[in-house]
Amino acid sequence: MPEEEQVSATLSQHDGSSGDEARDNASTDSTGGSKKRKRSKYQKTSCELCKARKVKCDRAEPACSWCARHNRTCVYLERQKPGSRIGFSLELEAKVNRIDALLQTLGRRVEEHIAEGHAGHSQTLSPAISTHTQSHIDLYAQDRNRSSPASGAPRTTPSIAAGPPSALSGQAWDDEQRLGRMPGQAMTVDYNNTTLPALRITPLRRGPSSLSAGTDLPPQDIVYTLVDLYFKHCNTWSPILDRKTTFSIFFGSTSLNEADRVLLHAIVATTLRFLKDPRFSPEMRAHYHETSRQIVQMYAMEHVSVEALRALVIVCLDELGTSNGPRGWNLLSLLAQNARQLSLCEESSVFLSVETSDDSPMTGSIRRIAIDRPQSWIEDEGRRRLAWMVYLLDRYATIATTTFDFMLDDTKMKRVLPCSYDLFSRDIPVETRSWGSSPDQHGSAGLVVNKPDNLGSFSYHCEILRILSKVHDFLKTPLDITSSSEMAAWRNTYRSLDSSLDAWLRGLPGDYSKISALCHSDPASRVANWFMLHSAYVTAVVRLHSSAAYPTVRSHLFVPSHYAMQRCLSAVQSLGDIAQDVYEASGLDHLGPPFIFSLWVAARLLLVHAATIGCPVDPRIEFFIEILGHVGQYWEVADNYAKVLARVVQRGRQGGMNFNAMRQSAHGLVTLTGSTRQTGTEPTSTQITSLSELDNIDVFDFFNYPKISEPAVRALSGQSQSQNTANGEVARLPDPESDWLGFVPQGT
Repeated sequence: MPEEEQVSATLSQHDGSSGDEARDNASTDSTGGSKKRKRSKYQKTSCELCKARKVKCDRAEPACSWCARHNRTCVYLERQKPGSRIGFSLELEAKVNRIDALLQTLGRRVEEHIAEGHAGHSQTLSPAISTHTQSHIDLYAQDRNRSSPASGAPRTTPSIAAGPPSALSGQAWDDEQRLGRMPGQAMTVDYNNTTLPALRITPLRRGPSSLSAGTDLPPQDIVYTLVDLYFKHCNTWSPILDRKTTFSIFFGSTSLNEADRVLLHAIVATTLRFLKDPRFSPEMRAHYHETSRQIVQMYAMEHVSVEALRALVIVCLDELGTSNGPRGWNLLSLLAQNARQLSLCEESSVFLSVETSDDSPMTGSIRRIAIDRPQSWIEDEGRRRLAWMVYLLDRYATIATTTFDFMLDDTKMKRVLPCSYDLFSRDIPVETRSWGSSPDQHGSAGLVVNKPDNLGSFSYHCEILRILSKVHDFLKTPLDITSSSEMAAWRNTYRSLDSSLDAWLRGLPGDYSKISALCHSDPASRVANWFMLHSAYVTAVVRLHSSAAYPTVRSHLFVPSHYAMQRCLSAVQSLGDIAQDVYEASGLDHLGPPFIFSLWVAARLLLVHAATIGCPVDPRIEFFIEILGHVGQYWEVADNYAKVLARVVQRGRQGGMNFNAMRQSAHGLVTLTGSTRQTGTEPTSTQITSLSELDNIDVFDFFNYPKISEPAVRALSGQSQSQNTANGEVARLPDPESDWLGFVPQGT
């Protein structure tokens, strides 16, 4: 069996669609159909890499020209019989399921229509409730001018009360919504005279409701496509939903309740960026995105439940994929608080319940009964995955800001690691890996249960983020770089964390090192989780070693380390190789914001390296900018990163200010804004900054670690700038023979 197929069988853990395989060419008639051209006994197909890349293969032996030129393993597989190709049955099953879902939905509509006695009036809320709801929505509708999730072009947020955008009016909108109107609703809807509650809020009433009631959801076939896209593009690296269970809820024989409908809105808001249906104009995308996003946020504000938290996590993916700004931080704060309030960060064994809903308290004890006992393993594991996903989002967002503290403390995160996705979807209770009540500071000891065979990529992702959390807290601790004793203790902790990263890497499945080969032999959606895992490792390596490789402030004890510098550059090189492979396999759309953040970190490190050494920036930065631009077609935050990098690189190459001066300028501004007043009567001031100065902060502030203690700042204040900053030693690489970290240089 070829190496790619062996790796694919080991790492594939998702229900994603199979890759496109080459189809057999049918025999053609040579003379109008009377005689058929005789088919040769053996006809060689294209090699597997060319088929995956969807390009013509010259079928040369022993390797085609493309594989030989790129030093790839060229594999020719035997042509399969028509109709028996890989994934053929899956495609047929998907089509049957889609048709069955449509028929079941139509059946429910007929039943509801008969049950309501062919009522001809639309259900609306009372005027009091309508006024109250409208005021809530107006709060969310303010100041929402931002770019569309599917493109970088600015858009104007549509007015929800005004109904669908003008592009949807008339007969076209009526045809689009024919399967999604309310029971008994007239075929023609006057959106100019329709109030907000009748348009959006009625479908969110408590109790059963139809799938596409009103105009708040796209047509039925589009909804099915969006849910399928979610599992292909998002759930692979954010695996909080089981595909089979979710599809049975959304497209099964029973009607949706309010919580399920809100979850569907969350999926719609996040997945519209991947939809390529030509019927959807930018205005339609903006309308459905804004409507669904607001519905989820309103529901999450009013409900503290696992269902509300799950929907909010999915919407948070959309927000963090658009911009790493205040709106995302607000959502993360709500996520973390609700996770704590629901006790999701602990492996609870006893749950309280009241006999009737009338006995529910209206005091602080209500949090004790906010969550019921899980009814199945798949529900229990789903809560565990939800808690870890909140933890994951908190880690990435906090590390990106450099100044905030984690919202979920590591000491309070007492969940065992999630199991592999196939065990989760098959509803098989298993043990994974858990720590005792007092694990060591790096999370590498104190194991109570250790079943690595039951772990999946998401498990290892959570584990490396625990190490990354320790690295972040370690670097934020103020350090006196002029004290020999403090530097010795710092060096020991540094080595321990480095060993934890190495131990984590050695503990991965044996075939993890071969994931690059999967880009050209397996659909990217099935191995995207492993690429995301590799990017998390790169982020952790750069976060730790950049502090010793590129210190902003130096002393006679604290200078750039050759070992740390090589670790950083090696990690960046490996991420670039993975990104190249994914790009050639057209799989960038399957990688989410965590991978984008790793690309952003890697590209910035190349600029910091140029600033420290005093050399031109590595040409690979152009590749990272290009990759971020491609991913920015789906996740707008990547396009924002690419623009910042392009501006900084252009200014550095034009010669107005070198990269080292940019870094020192950013450090000075951050230090200035971090100063505090001793009393409340001291005057304040305003520092006018330019866009270029803000770009410098965005690029270089991530590397202003470790934080220097006050005694060190006072001790270094009397020295010249060239002695304690990078200005004086930018002309040479650090000496590997005198590395202060004490590591033996490689090759000796």
